[in-house]
Amino acid sequence: MRIRSYPNLVNQQIIQQMEPSANFMLAKTSKKMKDLVKNYIYKVDQVWVDSSTNVAFVIEIEPELSRKKKMRMRSYPCLVNRQIILEMDPSANFMLSKTSKKMKDLVKNNIYKVDQVWIDVSSYVAFIIEIDGKIHKVLGLRHDLAPSENIWYRFSLNMVLLRSPAVQQYHEILTNHNYICEIFKCESSRIPVIDSMENPEFPEEFSAQFLMDVDFCNLRNLGILPTNYRKIPNLMIDDVKYNVDDAIYLYEGRNIVLKNAWLDDGLARIFILRWMLKMKEDLVALIAFQDAQKVFDESSVVALLNEKRNSTTESRVEDWDPEKRDRYFKYDSIIANHYVFPTDTFDCEHGYDIVREDGKRATVKVSPNYFMFFVWP
Repeated sequence: MRIRSYPNLVNQQIIQQMEPSANFMLAKTSKKMKDLVKNYIYKVDQVWVDSSTNVAFVIEIEPELSRKKKMRMRSYPCLVNRQIILEMDPSANFMLSKTSKKMKDLVKNNIYKVDQVWIDVSSYVAFIIEIDGKIHKVLGLRHDLAPSENIWYRFSLNMVLLRSPAVQQYHEILTNHNYICEIFKCESSRIPVIDSMENPEFPEEFSAQFLMDVDFCNLRNLGILPTNYRKIPNLMIDDVKYNVDDAIYLYEGRNIVLKNAWLDDGLARIFILRWMLKMKEDLVALIAFQDAQKVFDESSVVALLNEKRNSTTESRVEDWDPEKRDRYFKYDSIIANHYVFPTDTFDCEHGYDIVREDGKRATVKVSPNYFMFFVWP
């Protein structure tokens, strides 16, 4: 007997006599049945979540407790549970996984594909999930939600807020990061971070330890590059402007990208000469994009490079030789996951190759719009 074949008044009577959990299951069978249930369902006062023992979605139809109907996920078939989890946003799935070991396993086994997990410390510590280029805030760590020492879950802007007395300690950040990566099946060994440099809730004494474990950091803006940030392996700064000197000279990591930089020819020339003198030995790639409102005259940089051509006593400059290196620089930094480079960024066909006395090779690309420096393995 197919419900869809019954008259509307009969369907309405059937649905209004069924328990909420039965109507929920019926709605999951097809889009037509979902529409049927929606059209004839009884009035519900509210829906809430009970996680006191095992997580349950509770529907309140009348104020009396006896009329509250609980729908326990563990009692549903696997396909229904999977559909529920796939339709829930990341913050809800995170909270669901925290209710019990069984629910944690249920979420892990049925969760959707996530591109990466990263941490935002621009205002307070927040854990971000990226899915198909869309950003979802999952968990925020705050110390001012309640005066008690208990853990509190709150929702704000589709994100779970976790209250803890240890919110400012770096090990709590790492613990939550590892847990989220486990639930959403992401790599946890590389921690991407975004920071505005104006964060009162992430003090210096904790950031020193935390940033030792960070593989990538994206700074919104820059004053003087703090000591703790100088050795981060992959660093991107969105708004460098006149602080470009500090960013280039003080950075001791491997890959750095500078946007809206106020480049000048003297800065670029000195950087090249310092590398020739075997400074910046850990550097792999420096990419600096000039601020569109500023003028960068690269002619003296080109003149310096041309002076070094065919030198026999020190570092020399060569044109590209396909037998000595590839045309395209292989850029394997995690920065590429957070920034879309112009298509010709790593094409080094027309770059200037610097070969040091020790045989180490780097390629310089320079124009009015950028200064790039790539060190070949």
